[in-house]
Amino acid sequence: MQRKGKKWLAVLFTAAVSLTVVFLTGEKEIKAAGETASFGSESYEWVQGEESPIGVYVSSDNPVYFAEMTVVYDPEMLQYSSGAGLEAEGRVRVETGGGGNTEVSQMLYFIPLRSGRTEITIESVTVQYESGETASAAAASVPVTVALAEGCALNALAIDGEPLKEFRPDTFSYTLDVGADTERITVTGTPEADTTTVSVSDTELALGSNTIQITTTNEEGSQALYTLTVNRAEPAKSPPEQKMAEEEKGTASKAEVIQEKDIESGTAAEKMILFILLALFFILVVLLLILIHILRKKRRYRYRAVNKRQHHKKMQDLQQKVTENLQEQQEEHIEIDVQHVTMEFKREKDEATSIKELLIRTIKKQRSYEMFKALDDVSFTVHKGEVVGIIGTNGSGKSTLLKIISGVLAPTKGKAVVDRSKIQLLTLGTGFDFELTGRENVYLNGAIIGYTKEFIDEKYEEIVKFAELEGFMEEKVRNYSSGMVSRLGFAIATIRDTPEILILDEVLSVGDMFFQKKSTARIKEMMNGGSTVLIVSHSTSVIKSNCTKAVWIEKGKLRAVGEPEMVCEAYQKM
Repeated sequence: MQRKGKKWLAVLFTAAVSLTVVFLTGEKEIKAAGETASFGSESYEWVQGEESPIGVYVSSDNPVYFAEMTVVYDPEMLQYSSGAGLEAEGRVRVETGGGGNTEVSQMLYFIPLRSGRTEITIESVTVQYESGETASAAAASVPVTVALAEGCALNALAIDGEPLKEFRPDTFSYTLDVGADTERITVTGTPEADTTTVSVSDTELALGSNTIQITTTNEEGSQALYTLTVNRAEPAKSPPEQKMAEEEKGTASKAEVIQEKDIESGTAAEKMILFILLALFFILVVLLLILIHILRKKRRYRYRAVNKRQHHKKMQDLQQKVTENLQEQQEEHIEIDVQHVTMEFKREKDEATSIKELLIRTIKKQRSYEMFKALDDVSFTVHKGEVVGIIGTNGSGKSTLLKIISGVLAPTKGKAVVDRSKIQLLTLGTGFDFELTGRENVYLNGAIIGYTKEFIDEKYEEIVKFAELEGFMEEKVRNYSSGMVSRLGFAIATIRDTPEILILDEVLSVGDMFFQKKSTARIKEMMNGGSTVLIVSHSTSVIKSNCTKAVWIEKGKLRAVGEPEMVCEAYQKM
């Protein structure tokens, strides 16, 4: 009995000490380490009026289950387009699932309204882990520069008639320090064009920091924004005022010292009463905790099971919502959607070796056919801006697939959803007549591709120069080497402006080593123009070095879709 009493006394004493420590020190919040918010680039340069992307990222040392953040922007400089939910003008709410990765990301789209310099900020970042614990990340900002529209630049900026020496037309922000007696300044901007108007915001100055905006508007209505930050100094205090402030500070310090002494001079009796009351309070709290513990112990397992089911359902609902949002966002940017495409051709089982044998079989009705599947239930998607490589052995159906996507062939089953008015299909030597001269074939081949005669007239010299065929254009093509024919076909096919969807059918291995280098540079220039690109090639190195995604088709069947390195490695093993 005595041992039990000592045991309970020890428990009460330990609990009292613990509560005292908590009471005195306060509960501290424990946060997970390594959560950071960032952007896809250290800075961005955009063009006024053009939709521009920006990537926002949240990373952690541990796998992320869910993340949410607020992206803040200046609505006077930028117009939000798409990517997430608009919470209010100037604020975008981003919610995304992590899928077990240590980094989650979201692509947002904005349209610049004015030329100038602004900033986009990620704030209120919350990261949730699979355990249900949450953590926050520090805010992050990135500068955005919107290039000057034609006619919007200032040639000079003057303050009270004096030119600002450090002014540059393509620098949008300046800082100026003025004395305390300067209550207003005169700001004058000189535009580069006579038709451009300049407006200046209020130039009255308060003490401290002031922002003055200089807005230019060209004849088409495009605008640029220059900002001038003016720091007006605080007025210097006179000696009597400074002495009075020091005396007030000294008086306040004395009052604090007196107050501290009054607190320390409490009587021993008061301290004892306070200690007894505090001890009684702790004992009551400990007894109450013991009682609660006994009651909860009986129902712990039941509540644990119920809470686990509820938590699991909540996580499932949240994951479903995130997945639906991701699917909706991805569907908005799908450029090509190949849905269960099957292509069948009829071919003769035993082909005739001569016209005579063919006629005899036809008359006797002895010709038999079989159906050949060039493509068998092929499905994949291509998003806007992706460079997708299609690889496979000869006769696997790669070129057939490109013809279906471009609208040359109609599939037996399934469909390819794409805006074919955006497509340019590059195949070399289409429509060449070897009995015509090189000059005549330029016009013939260009007409087949869809060029007008005026366009070919304008680009003719450029085609000849790029193909390196000066002096050979009046020769018949039958006298050309295969390399000369390939160079001429490539030059004709790639002379037009970059389309929105570019399809390349074995055009990256044209000519000798030097011409291949030049042709690869032109194709990369076309791909970097923001087009969605499909490349068919037998070379895994071409796929790895140029593509963001690879599609492997073998004997008409889809074998793999994914990262170029992974797909090419599987293809090479086969």
